[in-house]
Amino acid sequence: MVVLQKLVQLLNLIEDGAWHNLKELSEHSNIPKQKLESLSKLLSETNIIEYETKKNQLRIKKEWQQILKNTDEEQNCEKAAVGTIMLPPKKSINIQGIQVTNLTEKELEISMRVNKKLEEIAVGLIK
Repeated sequence: MVVLQKLVQLLNLIEDGAWHNLKELSEHSNIPKQKLESLSKLLSETNIIEYETKKNQLRIKKEWQQILKNTDEEQNCEKAAVGTIMLPPKKSINIQGIQVTNLTEKELEISMRVNKKLEEIAVGLIK
């Protein structure tokens, strides 16, 4: 559990997307520099951060920066309603004034998230 807390703390320190010096990160996170180097190599190998070993600097990759930003936004907003609808072929449904029509020959699975207004729709084929 402590490792996860340190990882979260590190990600919070670098979520701005700027380059950060390992020595400074070590001081701010209370993670020994040697362990921080190992963690940085692992996070770099998993494409979460960019790690410049010669400069002893790292920064979070843009994709992960956006994921962290979205996670923060989701935690700060009210809980959203989440639902799934199975839409038969050639049928329509109205969701908050939005007409959704299945023009395919297959049943579709529609997942959605609603927080006051419809925020997101994901569509997948049922096999």
